[in-house]
Amino acid sequence: MGIPTRRLPALALIALTAGCAHTKPVATSVPAQPVSPTPVADPTDALIRAAEARLQAGMAEDQAGHLNKAREEFDAALDVYLTAPGGAYANPRIAEHYRRTLETIQLLEFEALAAGDGFTETPPEPAAIDDVADLPVATAELSEETRRTAEEAVSEEENDLPILLNDAVLSCIDLYQGPLRDWFGEALARGGRYLPRIREVFASEGIPQDLAYVALVESAFKTQALSRAKAKGVWQFIPATGRRYGLSQDWWIDERSDPDKSTRAAAQYLKTLHEMFGDWNLALAAYNAGEGRISRGMRKHGIEDYWELRGTRALARETKNYVPMIHAAIVVAKAPDRYGFEITPESPVPFDTLTLDQAFDLRVVAECAESEVDDVRALNPELRRLATPANRTFALKVPHGSANKVGDCLASVPPEKRVTFRTHVVARGETLSGLARRYGTRPQEISSANGLNSTRRLKRGTELIIPVAARPPAPSRRQATSQSAEVGRTASSGDGLVRINYRVRSGDTLSSIASRYHTTVGQLRSWNKGLRGSRIAAGNTLTVYTRRAD
Repeated sequence: MGIPTRRLPALALIALTAGCAHTKPVATSVPAQPVSPTPVADPTDALIRAAEARLQAGMAEDQAGHLNKAREEFDAALDVYLTAPGGAYANPRIAEHYRRTLETIQLLEFEALAAGDGFTETPPEPAAIDDVADLPVATAELSEETRRTAEEAVSEEENDLPILLNDAVLSCIDLYQGPLRDWFGEALARGGRYLPRIREVFASEGIPQDLAYVALVESAFKTQALSRAKAKGVWQFIPATGRRYGLSQDWWIDERSDPDKSTRAAAQYLKTLHEMFGDWNLALAAYNAGEGRISRGMRKHGIEDYWELRGTRALARETKNYVPMIHAAIVVAKAPDRYGFEITPESPVPFDTLTLDQAFDLRVVAECAESEVDDVRALNPELRRLATPANRTFALKVPHGSANKVGDCLASVPPEKRVTFRTHVVARGETLSGLARRYGTRPQEISSANGLNSTRRLKRGTELIIPVAARPPAPSRRQATSQSAEVGRTASSGDGLVRINYRVRSGDTLSSIASRYHTTVGQLRSWNKGLRGSRIAAGNTLTVYTRRAD
């Protein structure tokens, strides 16, 4: 009995077929398969995709801070819709996408203007020093392994600050390996950008280079760190001490956030404290608590040693934890591999310096440098706003190799693309408080923006910068054209107004919003029937009508 063909392996079937190749093939007819028609692309879908691609490209440029390139992409997105057969409103689907695109662009440009005219302050970050008092130092049982590893690290590393491995210091080492492990690793990696320069400055001032790690405990090397006590920057200077050591602070800049200048100031301050107390631990305690408190505690208890003073009630808990945390930070940071850390330190960023004598939007600078605005801001953390100062010369740091290119580019920026400010020429009898009420701001904001003494009388004819919220941007030619088609839906016929939805920001008042859009508080109330009193909550949305471009 033969083997059924259906049971033959595939290779056997191939062999059988090949063995019969000399026989005449039998002609067979194969029925023709129906051909599927090629789908026809929907031109509406293609148009919407093309416009959306340009919108997304514009949003990416906007995110990078490239204002001009973003506007070009936004205009191109609108052009795609305007070239649709019959215009942007002939097809309901196109009209809906067109409307959404307009709203997105308008929102981005309003946000860009509010930030770009120099009136929005760079937000701070939490300061590490605020949490020192809450850490459980020297409360847990310490392992012999912790002590042995620390002793080996101290004996094998070169330290120019004497390290005492007592229970408090060892407890802090345990904290860095345990609950604070991620925080410590991130801080140490961030410090790679600043530590070489800090060591260089400290060496030139003749103080221990290991004190560089004071900045790790103070701020985790964050230039915008701001504590509850209003101490700021990598070295956490309070305003008064910062000014004492030459760090300028006004409406435009805060040099406490300048890592180089504040490092020089910190070195001088630490050196002064050491000369005052004759001991680095007492100097560190005074850096944290103030020299007055440490001096009083020493006199009261007749103690001249920090570790003994730590056992009294003369020091706050934060100061009791502070010095041990610095000792522990030095031990772990100088031998991170012993404690299981794999650190990839950030590299110092090279830069060029360009001297400017007027205000420029940092996003325009970034575009000129073919960089991102965040990179320019990171190079200039002392700038409190998205602009260089308008009332003095300023040494702006730009990406390495770009100074000439940026300088030539900024020189060619037309006036309408430069940072502009509302100005006011002082008339007879006008005061800071009167001007502040008129423009919906505060007297100290005006005096700080202009470098004035708040108690000084204003001189007639003086031109002042008024730091109030910026006016809405004029729409581009394409937006103006497209908005005019919608005016009938958003405002009374012939009144020339365009409706916008304004999201209230922290610090806004009805008066400041009315001033921004050249209207009145009464009009705002008439357009927003739910308004009661003078208070408005951040995050709420107001309907506002403003003049469209002609």
